Amino acid sequence: MKRSIFLILISLCLTSPCWAYTIEHFGTNSGDTYQIQRADLVHVPILSDPRLAIVFCALHEDKHTFLNETHILVDRLAATAPFSSHMQAIDLYRIVLSPEEVDTIFKLVPGLPPMKVHRDFLDRIASELKRPFKLVITDATGGTSIAELSTPQAMSLVILGRNRYRSAAGFSKGFMHELGHALGLRDERPDSNGAISPPGPPNCAATREDAKAWWGDLASPNGRVGYIEGCGGNMNYTRPTIASYMNDPDKAGDFGPVNERYLSRIFH
Repeated sequence: MKRSIFLILISLCLTSPCWAYTIEHFGTNSGDTYQIQRADLVHVPILSDPRLAIVFCALHEDKHTFLNETHILVDRLAATAPFSSHMQAIDLYRIVLSPEEVDTIFKLVPGLPPMKVHRDFLDRIASELKRPFKLVITDATGGTSIAELSTPQAMSLVILGRNRYRSAAGFSKGFMHELGHALGLRDERPDSNGAISPPGPPNCAATREDAKAWWGDLASPNGRVGYIEGCGGNMNYTRPTIASYMNDPDKAGDFGPVNERYLSRIFH
């Protein structure tokens, strides 16, 4: 599945509709967020200046299913390094949309990215949060998952095509892969069916010299980090580990040391 490098946000109309939805903190108390550990809710106060804001919404999905699936995604986030150590610095929100609002806000289109998003919808979220955010959209009828290769400091979209995943585990791991792109990680798949992803830091090097400069201090002959052939769909590029969420999320269990070090910088 190819993933576009640039996810273009295009307004669907010129007039500003009247939105009825609310943007809720993902917790029981205003100002609280939570992490999930072994299915137990542990409430932790968010920082006054959270380092990462994530907003969840869904298309063509009933509220009960949406809330349950959002728990699955947050569960995976809270169990994955380095996020597991920084949940107090992650501000989580959810938006429950009516079918009419979904029809107004989103438009499915052929090609990549597979949908357009109403600019006013994004602007309202930005005005309420007053900080950049990652908008995670679950498309219950779609089969394409895609995210912009972005930065932690920018607003960008993550689209999860629910029909792509056969299990809850695959769904949550796919979320981590796409979130990685939204935070700046390159695709590490070596085959040509992988993402359209040019080489670049921190995890996909065009040359061995670049790889040594970016993660040479973590590499060792008998360790997990090394110089593995194939990255970004090109066997001439180099990745740091055999498997990670950015390579084969179905088989991997984490981002790997190089990516974890990069992601941890979001919180410092």
